[in-house]
Amino acid sequence: MPSQKNISYLEKTKEKLKESTALYFTDFTGLSVKSLEKLRTELKKNNGNYVVLKNTLGFLALKDLGYDENETKQLFVGPTGIVIAFEDPIALAKIIASHKDLKIKGSFIEGKYCTREGVIEFSRIPSKDALYAQLVGSLNMLGNLVGVCEGILRSFISTVEALKKKEAK
Repeated sequence: MPSQKNISYLEKTKEKLKESTALYFTDFTGLSVKSLEKLRTELKKNNGNYVVLKNTLGFLALKDLGYDENETKQLFVGPTGIVIAFEDPIALAKIIASHKDLKIKGSFIEGKYCTREGVIEFSRIPSKDALYAQLVGSLNMLGNLVGVCEGILRSFISTVEALKKKEAK
């Protein structure tokens, strides 16, 4: 029979995990306390969190939330820390991919399982701000194209009107 302490801890953990947009599973072996604190600070700045769970409790929490048992089971082998993204999962993927001593095991991004390689590829996607900047740049280019087309059309109309006047004489 599970203890009341474990039951309440499991419930609190499930609440945290339920609010997430992405969960990144890591092995923190070899990471110094200083590095781990630096990582946690970076994650908090980007609306994320880093929790270390007992494997059994973590597995049960994810199972109760409806995650696939087989995928989940392979993530809870050895020391496991979970990076929880509450907003922008790309920003946190970039942070954990940049920490060389942190070993990525896999993730669930918006409920879909990703391998270690998938997380690394995901981290290469430009940030939300960079994508917005690209979109604005594209819209500016579209505006310029409209201006050029308008100029060409104006010239064409002027030419047609000049020909019309010439024939009328």
